[in-house]
Amino acid sequence: MPGVLERNISETPITVIDFETTGLNPGADRVVEMTAVRCDPGEKPRVVLNTLINPMRKMSATEIHGITDEDVEDAPIFNEVAGNLVEAIAGSVVAAYNVYFDIKFLRYELEQAGIRVETPHMCLMYMRPLLGLGPRCKLVAACDAHNVPYQQSHIAVHDAEATATLLHIYMKVMDGKGVRTFGDLKKRKSYKFMQSFAFEPLPKPKFLGVTPNARLLLQRSEQEVEAPDPTMIAIRSYWDTIKVIVTDLQVTDEELEHAVNERKRLGLAKEQIRFIHARAFAMVVAQFIDDQHLDDKEVVKLRKLYAALARLGWAPGQ
Repeated sequence: MPGVLERNISETPITVIDFETTGLNPGADRVVEMTAVRCDPGEKPRVVLNTLINPMRKMSATEIHGITDEDVEDAPIFNEVAGNLVEAIAGSVVAAYNVYFDIKFLRYELEQAGIRVETPHMCLMYMRPLLGLGPRCKLVAACDAHNVPYQQSHIAVHDAEATATLLHIYMKVMDGKGVRTFGDLKKRKSYKFMQSFAFEPLPKPKFLGVTPNARLLLQRSEQEVEAPDPTMIAIRSYWDTIKVIVTDLQVTDEELEHAVNERKRLGLAKEQIRFIHARAFAMVVAQFIDDQHLDDKEVVKLRKLYAALARLGWAPGQ
């Protein structure tokens, strides 16, 4: 059988990726920072790629990731380091904390570099409910639940390393529950990302006609990043909360209550709440119109999302 369904998870290389971007919509928005943490069987996770990217457009979403136009002025453009990314993920299953976000940008950016391929991928955000460990939640909450050191930063390497640590924990849980293969994982509950298990991992760069570039640049560290002000921290925290809630477009009463409490705790102004809710709505709209088609089911889901955001305090158009 093609793909990775019958492969043993513990014997399969997995590469955790994390992208920071100018926004939510691949094409209109571009990657500005990327990290890949390679998790090979029997080895400790290691950072194999970490660089800022010049998006060749004006920077935006700085309030989320803290990256400015000046930061990326001398960074390589994506096409220059596409081979590095392929090399990082070659032969592996790709993983991310919210893979639905990262995989769209991975696919778009590689296509712009002339690489039109699909790769098997998995979402670590859904591992907790998938393995019976608790509800899906934002990365910082998952790290707290499993005693993983992490500070909410939106620095790609920090997010990817924390996610790789969670992966190691979840793999031990899978082993204890008898989940050996990717097919076993799919049998527990089928999520959309599991359709990618039918694909084979990417080959080495030379087979795709690209070459890794030695000009990698500008790895951010805690010393190089100014501490964000409290307002920026609050915006990032609430954004992560809302993004997790709307990912599957099924907003529960419990999630709504959590979001309201989080908003109160952070003390956000109504203008900031509108800004974040507008971003969330735009993210889902972009997801639905990616195929240049908006069907009746998607319209119904948008109405539900609108109602949920309205219950939270504001929806676009109010």
